Amino acid sequence: MEAHAPVVPSKSKEDGALTALVFGASGITGHAILQALLTHPSPTTFSRVVGLTNRPLSAAIAQLPADPRIELYSGIDLLSRESSLLQLQHVPGVDLVTHVFYAAYGGHGSSFEDLKNVNSEMLTNAVGGVEICCPKLQFITLNTGGKVRSPLGALLHPPRSPLTWFVQAYGVEFYGQNGIVYEPPLLESTPRIPSPHAEKVFYYAQHDILRVASEGKPWTFCEIRPDVIVGFVPNNNAMNMAQSLALYFSLYHELEGEGSEVVFPYGAESWEALHTDSSSDLLGRMHVHCATNPQTCGNGSIFNCVDGPPFAWSSLWPRLTAYFGLKGMGPNASPKPQAIEGYMLEHRARWPDFVRKHGLREGALEATGWKFADDVCGITFRRDMSSEARNSVGFTEIRDIAEGYERAFQEMRKARIIP
Repeated sequence: MEAHAPVVPSKSKEDGALTALVFGASGITGHAILQALLTHPSPTTFSRVVGLTNRPLSAAIAQLPADPRIELYSGIDLLSRESSLLQLQHVPGVDLVTHVFYAAYGGHGSSFEDLKNVNSEMLTNAVGGVEICCPKLQFITLNTGGKVRSPLGALLHPPRSPLTWFVQAYGVEFYGQNGIVYEPPLLESTPRIPSPHAEKVFYYAQHDILRVASEGKPWTFCEIRPDVIVGFVPNNNAMNMAQSLALYFSLYHELEGEGSEVVFPYGAESWEALHTDSSSDLLGRMHVHCATNPQTCGNGSIFNCVDGPPFAWSSLWPRLTAYFGLKGMGPNASPKPQAIEGYMLEHRARWPDFVRKHGLREGALEATGWKFADDVCGITFRRDMSSEARNSVGFTEIRDIAEGYERAFQEMRKARIIP
């Protein structure tokens, strides 16, 4: 196990203080949870914040605050029960952990069956290890929510594998099929979709793993469901909508010039379809809020976590393009432009010069999911999620979604992902 010591030497490790353990700390959600734990519900609630990753994550790359409570450990392979348990046992003070935040994900590019098997095994091994190593455990949060290919996306890009890009716990990927009740805004109380579709949603299996594991135990759990997550992630993430758009608009500005028109390259239905995105920092705070309010948020409760009221690309696209010195236009403008993936790949030969000219981090363009951006932008139907449940347990924070994107863009500039 590779350990990155606290950004500065750790201090408070007294027995009795709250200690957080974050699985998947290098991902877009885990990274946000790490930061939220430093200040919520107060700056002194957690005396230690331990982040676990599979891939190495240095403090410099992570861009985390210089806080003595943060500790990062890499090389945690949750697909190996024996190895992950051994690594967990070697985390200093792991026996003092009180709160666990599970934001790990595996199986990229896999079939529905493989996704379910991989992610179920990872969670099973994580929970099994925590129960052995963390006798003071009080709460586990499970991050589910999104990753399904839109109907339009399936037409634009026939799948290279059976994977759909944007799978929702609500079965959005099965929209329009017999037996699927789909009535936005989507509520947590909505029954699970019926077989045979339900067996393809690995989030159901993960929830059931925690439900069974927590029975008769002194700890409890909840599930948190974001929509498309908007935020900064230190390591590249193929399904990061903010990074996809930021790099697309940045290269477009570079090649087409200041003030150029950027036509929304999808149809009128996609332009007006309502949806609700989730800013990563707000999502991180939601995890911490639930974990520290077990009476109202425990017992397997499920909460959507989205920024606020639904919106459409017709209101967001012009604001995002303006941030990059461009002019966003609706889909009726002509000539009809290429979709995002087509544009980026056509100009792939220009990427190296673009990176060198602006001193950008290498590898970000190559690791970005252009097809994912096409699929999300191209969804033609309403899919917004309700905020009523989270509001009812006291998490009432809202965010203008454009502000969420702009915050992510600012972090990407600091990290030299975009100019």
